[in-house]
Amino acid sequence: MLLPPLSVILTWPAPNYVNPERQPSFMAPLIIAMMVFCGIVVSLRLYVRAFILKSFKADDWLIIAATITAMAVSITCILSEPAGVGIHIWDLTPDRVTTVRIWSFATQLTFTWAVSLTKVSILLFYIRFCTTRSFKISIYATLIFVAAWTICWTFLIIFQCVPVSAYWRFPRSGDKCISLQNQLHLLHGSTNLITDVLILLLPIPTVWSLKMPTRQKLTLIGVFSLGIVAPLSAILRLIYIQKATISWDQSWWCIELWIWTSLETHVAIICASFPSLKPLVIKIFPRFASTHGYTSQLTPMEFNSSAAATSGVGRTHSRAQLGSSNKSKTDRAAKVRSIYPLTTFGKDERGESQESIVANIGESGRNVDIITSFSSGGSPPQVPPKPGTVMKTTEITRQVTSRDRSGYGDRMV
Repeated sequence: MLLPPLSVILTWPAPNYVNPERQPSFMAPLIIAMMVFCGIVVSLRLYVRAFILKSFKADDWLIIAATITAMAVSITCILSEPAGVGIHIWDLTPDRVTTVRIWSFATQLTFTWAVSLTKVSILLFYIRFCTTRSFKISIYATLIFVAAWTICWTFLIIFQCVPVSAYWRFPRSGDKCISLQNQLHLLHGSTNLITDVLILLLPIPTVWSLKMPTRQKLTLIGVFSLGIVAPLSAILRLIYIQKATISWDQSWWCIELWIWTSLETHVAIICASFPSLKPLVIKIFPRFASTHGYTSQLTPMEFNSSAAATSGVGRTHSRAQLGSSNKSKTDRAAKVRSIYPLTTFGKDERGESQESIVANIGESGRNVDIITSFSSGGSPPQVPPKPGTVMKTTEITRQVTSRDRSGYGDRMV
C-alpha cells in the first residue's frame, strides 16, 4: 500500500476521525467460520492418516505447517479491521495508517508461506502414487519452481523498502522503496495463480495415459479436480488486488482483498485434505460403503483373486478353486475397480494399511491386474502365488504388485 503524493492528499475531503464511514463488516465472522471448518477438516485428515491408515507422511506434516500459517494469515486480516481496513484513508489518523500498513506487511508474508506449504504438500502427495518417470520429473521440477517462488517473494516482500520499517512508517530521508509496489502485488498474485493451475493440471496427463476404462479415468481425474476451487479463489483475489492497487484509497478496498486472501489459504488446504477423508467416511457409514461396492476387508490379494474370476481369463481348474462362494467378492471387486480407482484397502495380514490405485492393463496381449500399494510398512505387499499365475513385484516409488493371469505354475519375478 503506497502512500499517496501530496497532490493527491490535497484533493481529499476533510477527515472524520470521530465517526468515519465504514464498509459493511462481515469479514471477521466469515474468516472465523472458515478457520473453524479448515481446522476440523485438517484434524480429521490427521486422524485418518495417523490412526486409521497408520501412515503419517511428509505431506501431512507440511499440511500442519500450512494450516498454522493460514491461521496466522486470518488473524492478521481480522486484526487489520479495527486498525482501519474498511475505512477511507483520509479518515485515518497517521498512527492508524501505520498500523494498517504493518498488518498489510504481515499478511503478505504469511500468505506467501501458507500457499507455498500447501502446494508442496500436494506435490509430495503426488509423488506417493507416481508411476512414470516423466511424471516424477514434472513433480520435482514443479517443487523446485515453488521453492524458488517462495524464496524470491519472501525477499521481495521483506525488502520492498530499505530499511524494512520504511514500508509502514511515513517517509524519512534515506528511505528507499520499490517504486512499482502496486505492480509487484499484481505480479505476486498472478504468479501464485499460475502455480495453482500448474499443480491442478499436473497429474491429468499421467492419469489419462493409464490403460484403464474411461469412466475410471474420469473418476480419478475428478478426485484431483477438487483443487479447482483454489485457482478460482486466486482469480477473485487477483481481481481485488487490482481494485486495491489502482486507487489511493487502499484501506477502503483492502477489506474485500483480505477476505479473499484468507479464504484462498484455507480453501487450498481443505481441497488438499478432502481426498484423505474417504476411509473415515467408510468407517462411519459402512452401509454407504457396501452400497457402492466397497468393503474395508477386501485386501489386495482378495482383490486380485476376485478380479481374476471376473475377467473370465484363466484355466478351468482355477475357476473351480474360486467357486461360487467368491461370487460376492468378485462383484464387490468389480465395483471397486469401476467406482474407486483410488482406494484404501484397510489393513493386510501384517496389520499394515494400504492405499491402492487399481488398473487393468494389457501387456503384450495379456491381461494384467495392477495394484499400486502405498503400504504403511517398508516391505512389499505379501501376495502368495496361486496355481496358474505369475507373480511380479516391481519397485516404482513405493511397492507395486502385479498379477499376470496368462501363465502356468507359480514363480516370482
